[in-house]
Amino acid sequence: MIKKNHLPALFAALLTFGAAQAADMSDKELGLLLGGAFGSNRLVGGKDTSVNPLIGLRYGQKLGSDFNFFSDFTYVPYKGDLTTVGDSKVWTLRAGAEWLLFKEPKYNWFAAFSAGAINVNRDIGQDFTRPQGSLGFGQEWAVGLKDALRWELRLDQTFGNRDLEGAWLTNYQAIVGYSWGFGAPADFDGDGVPNRIDQCPSTPHGAKVDTKGCPMDSDGDGVFDGLDQCPGTPAGMKVNDQGCPLDSDGDGVTDDKDKCPNTPKGEKVNADGCPLDSDGDGVPDSKDACPTVPAATADGCPPPAPVAAPEPPPAPKKLVLEGVNFDNNSATLRSDADEILDKAAATLKEWGDVKVEVAGYTDSNNTDEYNLDLSNRRANTVRDYLVSKGVDASRLTAKGYGETSPIADNGTAEGRARNRRVELVPQQ
Repeated sequence: MIKKNHLPALFAALLTFGAAQAADMSDKELGLLLGGAFGSNRLVGGKDTSVNPLIGLRYGQKLGSDFNFFSDFTYVPYKGDLTTVGDSKVWTLRAGAEWLLFKEPKYNWFAAFSAGAINVNRDIGQDFTRPQGSLGFGQEWAVGLKDALRWELRLDQTFGNRDLEGAWLTNYQAIVGYSWGFGAPADFDGDGVPNRIDQCPSTPHGAKVDTKGCPMDSDGDGVFDGLDQCPGTPAGMKVNDQGCPLDSDGDGVTDDKDKCPNTPKGEKVNADGCPLDSDGDGVPDSKDACPTVPAATADGCPPPAPVAAPEPPPAPKKLVLEGVNFDNNSATLRSDADEILDKAAATLKEWGDVKVEVAGYTDSNNTDEYNLDLSNRRANTVRDYLVSKGVDASRLTAKGYGETSPIADNGTAEGRARNRRVELVPQQ
């Protein structure tokens, strides 16, 4: 018989076991319990060494990776040897947790802690129910795809006032059981092979596996079937992560067919993986500015033809310098004429080598001789200004025309102002 003072030492030994990967048990299970029970003198009289049959039911559920919740119900018919005790029918109901102390792929060692109640119905007319606590330890073994076989040694102890019947009763139980797991068998890697028979439990998601749960690689390229986007790769060919032949330079031609394996990125290539040269001039299309014209130049284009100097724009028939004013009866330019003459000088430079006459005119005031001399002096003043602005002097002649060729009515102040003018007249 197991004595109470042996149990603490046994639990201490179990607590020293190291943790490993736990056996794969179902998340929920329902089991049948069978075994034998030993009762203390207060429960059965003097027959505390007799074994009494036990039967029960159990429900279990995982609580994380290290604990299980459980609840069980047992029934034991005890045989007593004292008339003051008699035979007893004992029911226990308890719930608690199992702590997985030592884990192996096929089994777990556990320590159980629970609380509940015990009901004792004696044939001498006594019937009482008392609270109890329980300690236990045992093993659970994986069976089949989702079931389990277990054994457990258990100590039940009631509590209460010692003067009450049934207080401080001790009940020992040795139990074996079989549990049926709920639902489909666990399959951690999702490959369709339950964990308990999966010899490759960490198969990458999407890979095809054999009946042992191990990935298949039909073409032997190191990329598993189901993940291999090029499943017919020839033996020995180097492949990328998708199982397709390598294309080191990314030109769309795999290394095994690429005769130019170091083509620069973005280069258009032919079927051999070499840069395209449509016109065959030795300049790749990517650098050939004239891809349809053979030319062995740096840019693939024929040298440009000499470009003739552009012809200067034709000179107009004449250019009237409106706004070029002089002081009255004077050949001195006013300051407001500078901007107009500067633009005229720039225009003359655009005319190229065309020779130009600077023609001066007056209104009809004063005599013809006076106006002719005044217009001549004003024409020379304008010519000298244009020469000072960079116009070639050899291109310019100055001539006064006096009051001839009026362009407006000399009878009005406005007309006379228009007639006092300077014109630039190209000489053909």
